[in-house]
Amino acid sequence: MADLMGYFIIGGILIVAVMVLYLPFFFLLRGRVSTGRQLCLIFFTGSCLIMLYATIFSAWGADAFHPKEHHLNVIPFIALGDSEGMSEDKMIVQAVANIIMFIPYGFFLPMVFTRLRSFSRTAFAVFATSFSIEFIQYFLGATADIDDIILNFVGGILGYTLYATVFRYLLHHRRTLRDRQ
Repeated sequence: MADLMGYFIIGGILIVAVMVLYLPFFFLLRGRVSTGRQLCLIFFTGSCLIMLYATIFSAWGADAFHPKEHHLNVIPFIALGDSEGMSEDKMIVQAVANIIMFIPYGFFLPMVFTRLRSFSRTAFAVFATSFSIEFIQYFLGATADIDDIILNFVGGILGYTLYATVFRYLLHHRRTLRDRQ
């Protein structure tokens, strides 16, 4: 569980760094772009950086792009039975981290990109992002795993579900306020 806490700490640091770097743009765009939209952009960028750190940069090694072996698992959930020397706790942490990592991505993606507000477009973008990460990991020498794509997709869909729920609530709340006036 310490690994999962480490991801949260690094994620927090990355989000704070994005906020500090974005601060001048925040004030320049203050009158033209709403504060809520700018905050969504900050958190979306932060979640993308967290994903890149956890999946690409943490796998980057001395033999990146020319590893001695390539590891590929295309059989869903077979790795759950074969721990490959990994403890059960570590496997659970990795599975949970794969889901949690994509929840903010699935939540903020339709908020930042209005063309991705439909379920199918967001689902495709989540799948394409996860597939691209695994594709790159294969060439870096890390394991490319169908389980990661599935778990990332589940996380992205959970994030989109949260977005849709919040969006409906806010829309209903706005209509209720308008009807009262």
